[in-house]
Amino acid sequence: MNDENLTTIVIADDHAIVRQGIRSLLEHEPDFIVVGEAADGMEALDLIERVAPHILVIDMSMPNLSGIELLRIIKERGFPVRAVVLSMHGEHQYMTGTLEAGVYGYVLKEEGVDHLAKAIREARSGRRYFSHSLSGITSTSA
Repeated sequence: MNDENLTTIVIADDHAIVRQGIRSLLEHEPDFIVVGEAADGMEALDLIERVAPHILVIDMSMPNLSGIELLRIIKERGFPVRAVVLSMHGEHQYMTGTLEAGVYGYVLKEEGVDHLAKAIREARSGRRYFSHSLSGITSTSA
């Protein structure tokens, strides 16, 4: 597979073990390459500016710049990165802001890696993907 078929990914989560686990799982996918990790929103913004990844896998609860604040900055500045939220929160109040900020995917942490991989591939193709248990929320909010 040549480099133009690879999807470049930055992972932003404030828990090192979570970032390492996500990286390990995603790097088993032949078309994914993790190009950076960030422990907070400011680090993620810096990485996005420097490495211009295709996809940002983001947790919403991070120090120094929350996930929703980061998503808003990305949208305001017109960065071409597409965000996929990986969260333990499936409630409507968590979803609304991310949808308004232009998120391409929302996967619950209780889902398997296959859902995250599908969300990343859909986002890369310009389509949206949400965990199946969120379909009622996204159809009324989108």
